[in-house]
Amino acid sequence: MSANNGSAVTSGVPPVDAPQECSFCKGGFIITSELYRDEDLVVIDDRRPAGKTHWLVMPLRHIRSVEDLTPGDLPLYRKMLAVRDQLLAVHYPDLTPDTRYDRLRSGFHRGKRDVHIFGPVKFHIPDVISVKHLHLHVIVDVDSSMKSMKYPLWNELVFAKSETVLKRLEDEERALKTTGGGKAETVQSSL
Repeated sequence: MSANNGSAVTSGVPPVDAPQECSFCKGGFIITSELYRDEDLVVIDDRRPAGKTHWLVMPLRHIRSVEDLTPGDLPLYRKMLAVRDQLLAVHYPDLTPDTRYDRLRSGFHRGKRDVHIFGPVKFHIPDVISVKHLHLHVIVDVDSSMKSMKYPLWNELVFAKSETVLKRLEDEERALKTTGGGKAETVQSSL
């Protein structure tokens, strides 16, 4: 694992096709502490931590939000979870499956989307993300009730748990294989 714990740096040279709305891709995102970087991912400390530890696991390739992940992104997504788990094992060896639910929040703020809540009726859900670049929040020991409300494990309309996202992507991949490559829209809209 490579790391940079020095002074603030920007996220780097933006890709040619970087969206205007993405401060991370455009190189204007300030990184004060980099815990990990490889050819696909970077892990940084959140500038406004919501707990004892608050990391952001981010792909270097632009993906706008969790809603934009597809089954083709499964290898990258699994790598994001593996890096998260490696860092947790190093920094929190006492975090066991028994204590994990109470101490760990791992997931994503939800992007804009249409959802079916009552049969065929669709509702538009607006963005609840501030950085329009996919980032997995990894929060250990949330420090107050107000901050825990920003990362609610109980409200998946606002915050998608990392395990739920993995299941959705695996279900979509299975549906694609079953249907011979057609789009798995019905599975995705159920998240």
